[in-house]
Formats: sequence, C-alpha cells, structure tokens
Amino acid sequence: MKDLEQFGFRKGFNWETRFDLKTEVGKYVVSTVDLDLNHQFDETLPPLYYETMIFIKGNTFEERHSEENPFEYYQERYTTEEEARLGHKKAIEYVEKWLAEKSDK
Repeated sequence: MKDLEQFGFRKGFNWETRFDLKTEVGKYVVSTVDLDLNHQFDETLPPLYYETMIFIKGNTFEERHSEENPFEYYQERYTTEEEARLGHKKAIEYVEKWLAEKSDK
C-alpha cells in the first residue's frame, strides 16, 4: 500500500476508518469526506484531501434532482481533518442562514 503514495494517496490512509461527516439541515445534506487522493493540481500548494459539498436529501436520483439545488456548486476542499471539520461547520451555518433568510420572505 505504501507504493500508492506516489499516485497521490495520503500516507496512512485507511478506507475502513476514513473521515466521513454527514449532517442534515432541512432538506439538505452537508457532506464532508476524506477523498483519500490529493486533489490539488498545483504542486506548489498544499495537498487537498478533504471535501465538503451540499446535496438535496433523497435516496434516488429523481429525489435528489427533483428541484434546483441552490447549493449545487458549493464545494470546499481542505488539507487537514481539522480544517475539514471547521469547513463542515461553516457549510452547515451557510445552509441554516440561507434557510432562515428564505423563510423571512
């Protein structure tokens, strides 16, 4: 497995214990995961191993795409697990604020 590092895998990555946070906020899901591969394409910058995205809840493609997702293009990537946890919290707050502002109208 250590040979996989040359392909961008993080040292010590374990698929079975990988970092994976999911938080439901209304009808949305804030998802922060360990990508296991470095998704930084600029070698002069720190590696990016974690990612947060926001989805509409649903078990099927039809449910998840039944309406426009205002967060469709929300994506943040991080170098460390600590940054990912903070980013996950920030995304939750972003959705909560958006929902509160929407309900005020």
